[in-house]
Amino acid sequence: MTKGPSAVFAHDGLREAMGWYEKAAKIRPEGNDDAILRWNACVRAIKDGGLRPRHHEAELGLE
Repeated sequence: MTKGPSAVFAHDGLREAMGWYEKAAKIRPEGNDDAILRWNACVRAIKDGGLRPRHHEAELGLE
């Protein structure tokens, strides 16, 4: 899963999910750690899969 466009999309999707899990963790009922556990699962998937964010190339302005 570490090569090609699918790895970039996987990384981006997992990072987006992590943002939502962070928000959910702040409003979770006491004793419900689902959002935290899912956030941790995203971290493991990124780390174990060697996923990296997309490299943004500098945009050239039109002149």
